[in-house]
Amino acid sequence: MPLKKVLSIFFISISFYTVFAAEPTVNYKLYGFVRNDFYINSRQNVEALDGLFNIFPKPVDLNGSGEDKNAVPNAEMLSVATRLGLDFTGTTLLGAKSSAKIECDFAGISTSYYLIRIRQAYMKLNWENTELLVGQTWHPMFGNVMPAVPSLNTGSPFQPFNRSPQIRLKQALGEKFSLIAAAAYQMQYMSQGPNGTSASYLKNALLPNLYVGFENKSNNWTTGIGFDTKTIKINHEKLTSTSATAYTQFVQKAVQIKAKVIYGENLSDHLMIGGYGVSGTNSTTNEPTYSNLNTLSSWLNVVYGSKVQIGIFTGISQNLGANLELRSGSTGKYTIYGYGFYSESQQLVDRLFRIAPHVSYNLSNFKLAAEYELTSAQYGNIQSNGRVSNSYSVNNHRFMATISYLF
Repeated sequence: MPLKKVLSIFFISISFYTVFAAEPTVNYKLYGFVRNDFYINSRQNVEALDGLFNIFPKPVDLNGSGEDKNAVPNAEMLSVATRLGLDFTGTTLLGAKSSAKIECDFAGISTSYYLIRIRQAYMKLNWENTELLVGQTWHPMFGNVMPAVPSLNTGSPFQPFNRSPQIRLKQALGEKFSLIAAAAYQMQYMSQGPNGTSASYLKNALLPNLYVGFENKSNNWTTGIGFDTKTIKINHEKLTSTSATAYTQFVQKAVQIKAKVIYGENLSDHLMIGGYGVSGTNSTTNEPTYSNLNTLSSWLNVVYGSKVQIGIFTGISQNLGANLELRSGSTGKYTIYGYGFYSESQQLVDRLFRIAPHVSYNLSNFKLAAEYELTSAQYGNIQSNGRVSNSYSVNNHRFMATISYLF
């Protein structure tokens, strides 16, 4: 081999060795839990993960004998909420501390349970006053204030529930205040429309889901507000939705008091009631035009204790109707895309209420919890203003027990 080539390989090898030897080793920490859940419901519900993720009770649906097909209790035990995660810390990049997270469970997708599912996967850079996150994690509407409950639904559908790919910037504006800005897309939690639940509506609109918020955080208090907007494209029609949230949290030793209020349009991608409906026809394209449905939701969560905890969650969600008059089709039926509407019976959720007390026993590597959850849904026949008439209520009584080994 020519000397010149040997020397070239040698110097290239030395260069690679010098670069990588100078870099600190990336450190990682494994975390997670093995979790088993048992639940029993008094009736059928809108749900996910084979009922493990409970949302709200289904309406009355009479069969030929006049019996309610949804008034059927059910029970199940599952281990798919078992979780694994890795937190990484490593080299300094661009003068910032770098870190990353990979987190998964075994909940699968759609009806394919027991498969590994990605929950979070992001990298993060932290400067003295600035934090930049790139990847999939909790949507900013989920936020830093969320209910402390044993149930996997974490207060859904009263609490926004969404993990999305995003670019998020957090900028300190002093010792306590910070600005949060994010641009997010959809993957697992998606908008609904004529083609079913899909990320294509946001994708085809080109613009990401945009969020901006302000947060004040001290030793015991976290308080913030946020504003969110997204534009989806259904065929050739675009629909822009806006939402706002305000939240507060007090935590001191064994006491936790948390609350949040959300006003929003078309929040079905956050597993909340509402969506949008057909309101007219575009005279140029002859395609349907759409109007948002508005939802007001709030919740309060109080927890006391450390080793033994007792707590209660209460939530209420109200449909506020459509921005524009909805148009019924040639069959006299309205078309709505979102959670809480049943096309065949033309029934729509107008109000939801939940009260859920719980108790838990906590050790460093072990948690045992039980929760009773009463969720009441008020249904009625949809009207052109997006509200309902001839309303009635259905209730689901749910008991849930969970046991976890944490590591």
